[in-house]
Amino acid sequence: MKKILCLICLFSISFYSCAVRNYLNSKSDLNEDRVFYGQMINKGQNAGWFNVPAHLVRNTEHLAIYIQTKFHKDYKGEQNVSLYALNKLAQEFDYYYTSMTNIYGTHSDIDGNGKIIILLMDINVNKGAGSQVLGYFNPMDMHGYNEGEILYMDISNANNKTDNAIGTIIHEFQHLINYSYVMSGARNEMDSWLNEALSESTSILFNKATAESRINEFNKINYYCFYTWDIPTNISNNGKPNTHVNYPSASVFMNWLYQKNGSNETIFKTIASSKELGDYNKVLSAAKGISGLSGATWDSLLLNWMSEIVTNGSNWNTTNKPTNNLASGNVDLYPGAMVVCDSCSNSGTSANIVKTNVNGKTIVLNKDTNLKGPAVNVSVTNSQTTSSKARTRRSAIRNDNNGESRDINILLDRNGNIKKY
Repeated sequence: MKKILCLICLFSISFYSCAVRNYLNSKSDLNEDRVFYGQMINKGQNAGWFNVPAHLVRNTEHLAIYIQTKFHKDYKGEQNVSLYALNKLAQEFDYYYTSMTNIYGTHSDIDGNGKIIILLMDINVNKGAGSQVLGYFNPMDMHGYNEGEILYMDISNANNKTDNAIGTIIHEFQHLINYSYVMSGARNEMDSWLNEALSESTSILFNKATAESRINEFNKINYYCFYTWDIPTNISNNGKPNTHVNYPSASVFMNWLYQKNGSNETIFKTIASSKELGDYNKVLSAAKGISGLSGATWDSLLLNWMSEIVTNGSNWNTTNKPTNNLASGNVDLYPGAMVVCDSCSNSGTSANIVKTNVNGKTIVLNKDTNLKGPAVNVSVTNSQTTSSKARTRRSAIRNDNNGESRDINILLDRNGNIKKY
């Protein structure tokens, strides 16, 4: 009788264990090994699509982390991510997950596993040379290809630039949430500038390394623009190349709004969930809820931002000011773009050019809200401009530096192409 009871108990335990295992498998639906269809990047451009075999290395409350195991004909062995980077990624993402979804909204779960998948893979064709992409989100995964909520993270940069790489994944998570609402029909697709500005706000809240890097970049430019996202990379004035103005401008602007709102993240939640027509109206409407900005117009909001920067600097962790880096010469101002100078000798014939004087300096803005509006050429002066020979020498130095390795972001559209507007 005892033998029979033991057999019954063993059978029951075995049946229960199988039932639990089957239940968990049906709920998570996460294969230990699977093949993803991933995109490689070469200096900010699509370098092609490839099958990426990967292995599940971490399964947390909100994440399923896969790592690339081999890669087409050039495969030379499994790529490994450090335990430090893996643990920090999992811990920080899970820690901030609830805060992020409370602010930016909930995301879809089209694969039914309740997880965000992170694929650690070789993203950059030229490792350590030229521009490097730390990670990206591909909207195509939401309605084809991999069919799931997936974020891509570059393996080598996850090891070498762990904090910034995590900041990029958090940045891309906002894009994923944003697109979830587009897929559901609950929101219209945002213009690139606002989608990116919201993603930049994630580092202000959750990733100090990325936010500080943006301020450092901001202090090196003298052309400020985040509204026109498809800005030419050869924008230059006073011998200073401004090839990456969008992200630092967007980050510092969102940081300013955050500070004006008493360091309260509700400003970002208000913008993300706004039903206003016209994306600049989403920002403007949210800003009007801040004391001192209730009567703001789009151009006065931008001029107010830059006026405070000129007066106080981006003083959240630095005292540098645009007055240390004034514009000079003929400058093409795209919609939403600004420069700071000693004076503006002419503003062309465009009614979109507006100016304001602050502390003896002039801020010149193209207030056009047409995303595809033309650039307006203005002539600005800087009384402290150095000699032509010195400017040429400094320009050459800056151009040499411009070829150094740097981190860049990309925004993909629903077809997997790099998005502009």
